[in-house]
Amino acid sequence: MGDLYVDQSFGRLHEAMENGTCEVFDFFHALGTVKHVFIKREIPIRMGGKAFYEIVTPCGYGRPMIAGCKEGDIRKLVYEFALAFERYCKDHHIVWEYVRFHPVIGNAEAFADCYDLHYIGEAFGTDLQGFADPVQEEFSESAKRAVWKALEAGVEYRITEKPKNLHQFHKFYSSFGGKGEKKFKADFFWECGNSFREQIVLVEAVYKGQVIGMGLNFLANNILHTHLFVVDPSSCYLSPEHVMHFGLTLWGKEQGVDLLLDGSWLIDPKATGMHIFKKQFSQNTSFKYCIGQRVWDREVYRKLYGVAENGETDVYSFA
Repeated sequence: MGDLYVDQSFGRLHEAMENGTCEVFDFFHALGTVKHVFIKREIPIRMGGKAFYEIVTPCGYGRPMIAGCKEGDIRKLVYEFALAFERYCKDHHIVWEYVRFHPVIGNAEAFADCYDLHYIGEAFGTDLQGFADPVQEEFSESAKRAVWKALEAGVEYRITEKPKNLHQFHKFYSSFGGKGEKKFKADFFWECGNSFREQIVLVEAVYKGQVIGMGLNFLANNILHTHLFVVDPSSCYLSPEHVMHFGLTLWGKEQGVDLLLDGSWLIDPKATGMHIFKKQFSQNTSFKYCIGQRVWDREVYRKLYGVAENGETDVYSFA
């Protein structure tokens, strides 16, 4: 299987959460191909009774992705893609787009002439094969102390590959997580387990026979993606997340996995706490995380938002 976050089936899992539909635009050209997977959702403003749409990358990182193109021809191929996709967007009443480019694949640079690019943070990872002992090299001293202290207290980790279902994870998630507006519903876990069972790796933190933390992860393209971690708040003093990261690191190293990708964080003073936590497991490995924006139908955009003809396109509905 190719990378998880550029797979259309994975995008469909997030249709309900994103309140839209996952669609794909395939561009074929003599210079190469571009595959673009996105979520299309209706803009809550109508004009003349007609609906218009915005598109966004499904959960995680994404496309567009180039294949079969020579290095020297990429800029020309992207130019041709932009022309074709602009026509497609106008025909399908798509006004603008927000793209979260894939930090590891690094597809942002290729589309610098197509989108308004912004560097907004880092994606953190643990290099599992670049070091003989990734725990010693990638974990911070405080993270290692938390792990050793938890292990000495009796906390253990448990890895389950290709689980039969996600019933237990959903139960644990419902008890201790999923309190926000964009919480995952039961259908998500059913479809996830049904469609991606071969790629799922579950990790648990266990203390005195009781599960105190669970993590849903995906292995694809030899990258282990941490997707959703949940812990029992009453057991935080036992550092279950540290133990789960430790377990995934050891397991991934043994399995020959290249990278444990722990996600990204924005350049934002309010994000300091999470930034520091993720960085604990990535002392030497991080990737540039970029987003892209583009208005594909400027005429409709201006009419929808009353933007002056000489105004800049700053009105995006994305956080």
